[in-house]
Amino acid sequence: TITYKVDYSLGSLYQISNSNNTRVGQLMSLKDGSTPTEPLNSSLEIVSLEPVYRAFLETFTPEEIRVLAQNNEVLLVGYALSESGSVLEVDFSMYRNRPHLYNIPPQYLEKLETKLKSTVSYVIPPHMAYLREYKFITVSQDCSFKSFLDKL
Repeated sequence: TITYKVDYSLGSLYQISNSNNTRVGQLMSLKDGSTPTEPLNSSLEIVSLEPVYRAFLETFTPEEIRVLAQNNEVLLVGYALSESGSVLEVDFSMYRNRPHLYNIPPQYLEKLETKLKSTVSYVIPPHMAYLREYKFITVSQDCSFKSFLDKL
């Protein structure tokens, strides 16, 4: 069983993360402990969206997905990645003014986290090889429940 903590200090967002997480929500740093001087100037690409779709479809019932989609709900998923692009940690964020998401049971978050960590990966392209010098890399993904409707 995973224990989750909620961070209410982020203005318009609630961030929910595994209490054992040490990377997500932290600033990226280099392996030598220094702060990067180069901005992350392009986004990383996920290898495939299929594992994300599958994780949500195996966690939420079709009716739950429909209701959340009707309410335009979006769950923000944050990832801490290894230098090879595999997922080390996952966290979830939701907008404070979106109360339908408050009803997501912790067991759902646990199931999503487990599935996403074991199936999602990102590509570190050759022109971004400098990211291999980071202790970890953080990326985020907006998961709109509307995007799952045509997968039901």
